[in-house]
Formats: sequence, C-alpha cells, structure tokens
Amino acid sequence: MKFDKQLLGSNKEKLLNNNVFIRKIPLQSSHQDLHNKFEKYGMIKSLKISLNSDHTSRGYGFICFQEEGSAQAAVAGSCNDEETVAMQFEAKDRRNLLSLINNVYVKNLPMSMSNEQVTEMFAPFGTIKSLVLKKDEAVQNYQFGFVCFSDKEGTDTEYGPKCAQAAIAGLHGKEMGEMKLYVRAAMKKSDRETEKMKETLRYKTSKKRCNLYVKNFPNEWDEENLKQTFEPFGAIEKIKVEKKGSAVFAFVCFKTPDAAASAKQNLHNHTIEGKSLIINHYEIKELREL
Repeated sequence: MKFDKQLLGSNKEKLLNNNVFIRKIPLQSSHQDLHNKFEKYGMIKSLKISLNSDHTSRGYGFICFQEEGSAQAAVAGSCNDEETVAMQFEAKDRRNLLSLINNVYVKNLPMSMSNEQVTEMFAPFGTIKSLVLKKDEAVQNYQFGFVCFSDKEGTDTEYGPKCAQAAIAGLHGKEMGEMKLYVRAAMKKSDRETEKMKETLRYKTSKKRCNLYVKNFPNEWDEENLKQTFEPFGAIEKIKVEKKGSAVFAFVCFKTPDAAASAKQNLHNHTIEGKSLIINHYEIKELREL
C-alpha cells in the first residue's frame, strides 16, 4: 500500500465514515480475495484482514474507501450475503463507551476529608449515585474509596461512563497535601494487578537511561558513600543498596539521562580502595529474563 497522509492516525475522524468492518471472512480468503470482492463499490484506500500471531486469519477485517458513498454501498450490497458481510465501522473508544464502568477508584484522600467533602469534589463531574470511603492500611492518615456516577434520569446510558472519564481527567494527579490524588476506573483485583504491572513497566522503561547498576564497590559502603561519589555528575533522584549473600550492589538513579551517562563514562573501572567500579545502565528485570 502506498503512503497516504489521509490514513495517518490524526485524520481518523475525517475518514470514520469511509471505513467498514468486514465479518465472516472465510478463513482461507486472502487480502487479494477481499480486495477483488469489494473493489466494485469504489476505490479502496486500505484493506486489512486481521491475523493471529501465526498469520492465520481471525475471520474479520477492515476496508477504508476513497469515498464515503462507497462504504455505504458496500454495507448495503453485502447485507444479504451469508459470508464476508460489511458493517459500518465504529471507533473503538465509542464502541466500548457503553461497556465502560461508571465507577471510579480513588486513593490518597486525607483522613480529614468527610464523605460530604469528597462528594463536593466529585460533584462537578456528574450526578453521584453512591460513595464509599475506607481507611488505607498501607498509607497512614489517608483513605481510599469508590465513587459511582448514575445515569441521568435513568435514560442516558452513556452519562455515567462519561462522568467517570471526566472525573479521572480532571482530578487524577491533584495535589492532596503530601500526596497526589489517584483516580482511575474501578477494576477487579486481577485487572488492577495487571494495570499496576503495566504502569510499573512504563515507569521503569522511562527511567532506564537515568538508572545505573553499580557493583564492585567496598562492602561497607552505604547510600551516603555512593551519593558522595556520584553526586558531582548531576542531581540524583534515588540510591538503593542491596545485598544478596556476599554480593553487594546498588542502583543509582539520576534525574537526567545525561548525568547518568557522564557518571558511567567517568566512573566505570575507576579504582576505589583497590576495587574497580563496574557500572552499567540498569535493565528492567522483565527484559533481562527474556
């Protein structure tokens, strides 16, 4: 397929009505078979059959036509077919809106905040159906809870999810004393653990160029010794010393990648008390195990 600026993600709304979703595609059908079947409706800008990891067909695909009328003709022309049926494409975020929960999870709320105060904070985003607050055993003097938005007058099924998304966008990260407010869609425990792992991986990946793995330094050294050695190369965000049996190693995380690179360049193989420092950029555990 030739490069086409109109197919860039930033233009997806402009081409929304030019797209069709194709279902019941015979598993043996190729991209060319699908193209041959639908080109009679108009010029095709792009075409794709969704594939599994082993490159076998999933039985559905997508076609983007040059003209909106061609997409409508394809939908109308295949409506009576028993296979390879075209349907009007719906954007994923819109299609999933109804399935989004209207319940949000919030934590890092000061214990001094009452139900009324929390309700007042979330009320600008929509009608609140219920609010539950509980003490956070993991973080002293803070509490967590759930805020559920109701459907407006019981008729608008999209109202609750829209309110929940607005509250997340408007309040997540809000300063609450020493903590920042955490507001996310309420999930099952297993889903929360998965999301937490993803966030951890994203954070670790973003910091990997700032973080150094250091070993072969004097066994009696602590965080302060390492700070004095590495601080001349830039601002340090965190230092952590760990021991596994007789092995001692540390992680020195700078605030900028340039500072970490400078420290590595100047201190790697540098001799201290008869030992040569070994310094490498930190690689997250999940990647090391691949």
